[in-house]
Amino acid sequence: MKEYEIFIPKRLDGDYKNILELFQELSRIYETIQSGDELVFVFEKTRWMNAEMTTFLAMIFDHAVRNKIKVFAKLDSMSLKTKQILLKNGFLTNFGILEEVEDTYDTTIRFFKSNMNDQERIDQYIYNELFRSISKKTSSEFLNEIYENLWEVIHNVIDHSKSDYLYMCGQHYPRKPRGSVNGKVSFAISDIGIGLLENIKNKTDIITDLEAFTWAFKEGTTTKNSADGGLGLFEIKEKLKDKGSILAISNQGYYRIAKNGREIFKPFPFNISGTLVVITLFLDDCMKNSEENVTIDEEEKQISIDDDFFDLF
Repeated sequence: MKEYEIFIPKRLDGDYKNILELFQELSRIYETIQSGDELVFVFEKTRWMNAEMTTFLAMIFDHAVRNKIKVFAKLDSMSLKTKQILLKNGFLTNFGILEEVEDTYDTTIRFFKSNMNDQERIDQYIYNELFRSISKKTSSEFLNEIYENLWEVIHNVIDHSKSDYLYMCGQHYPRKPRGSVNGKVSFAISDIGIGLLENIKNKTDIITDLEAFTWAFKEGTTTKNSADGGLGLFEIKEKLKDKGSILAISNQGYYRIAKNGREIFKPFPFNISGTLVVITLFLDDCMKNSEENVTIDEEEKQISIDDDFFDLF
């Protein structure tokens, strides 16, 4: 038996370069780690983690467990801010840490793990955690617009994943992006199944990852036999135009649709088992009708800055 350490990046926020850094750490040990070995995730470098990204960590942890690798987390040197986030949303209870931090600001959408077959428990979470949180922070008009689309995306991820487990989590960020009045809500759903891109390639003539992502977000596409069997990604993309963004990570691809509709694809030099979808609602814009949206896209500014880094790969 051997012990291996993996250092979580300084920031884990859905940014391409930080996810790449994490998987470069994992690739270091990929060829040597075996069943029965111990894998220790070290958080001493981590100074910030988006709460919804705990679903991404859960994918990695459970993939290791599925391969009979013992998973541990070294939390002693974790920053207080990061630890409070993970205590508030309940992620650390997976490591036997029962300490709780009260969510006095009502900003947490708690971490959730469920067997795919437990439909009733999944539906209760969607109602009690996700929709309850969003309904308090958006207009009823907007909530009615996206209600069925969010529901369809979640349930079709379940149908397409060929996975045993599903993970969900979210967070309200009252002060992000900078200058906003109401902040943003990010919600993530993930699994450790076949992966979105692999599923599409297996059932279509598509070869490249970019083509597969583009196909997934087109109107009328489906990998099921029934006419209404798509992922619902086209509809949610249309509803979020000027109001939200979508991030999808699957297999060897990273795909982001910014609030202004700009699409960014970047490849990974490794395969990620499963699929992660993160939906972000910019609440100032969700309180308005589409024709009233004149706010500056702060997220797009950040993406433009990061493009120089992306071009290195």
